Amino acid sequence: MLGKNREQKENDLALRIEKVQEKRNLIEQEIRELKNQGELPLDGSWIVRYQAKGQGGAYWYYKWQSKQAIFITKKGETSCHKYIGKAGSEAFNQGVEMMERRTKIEALQQVQHTLDLGLMDLIEESTRMNKKNKEKEGKS
Repeated sequence: MLGKNREQKENDLALRIEKVQEKRNLIEQEIRELKNQGELPLDGSWIVRYQAKGQGGAYWYYKWQSKQAIFITKKGETSCHKYIGKAGSEAFNQGVEMMERRTKIEALQQVQHTLDLGLMDLIEESTRMNKKNKEKEGKS
């Protein structure tokens, strides 16, 4: 009876490891697909809205922003911002799509990290179980 219980625990553990690995592989594939869909924004950059005043009044524009000078200007220098124009412009729409992809990837990477921790826990559990089984076999 004891052998069957041990075998059942081992099968349960193997099944849990397999499920976590399968989910991790799916998440990894999803991240690859998102990366292949197009350009991603530079790390540490975000889109900000700002107001410019002209002869006709105030206008809203958008730009990429960063704490460090990571954007290359037309003059070849680095800058902390890069203008992308008005809402709905091609550059604005591309920027929003880039941010969407990066946000999805970052969320999936957090899920992936949780799955990695789970796998580590399951491997540790498997190691403990194998050690315990070897000790029992040694006593028999």
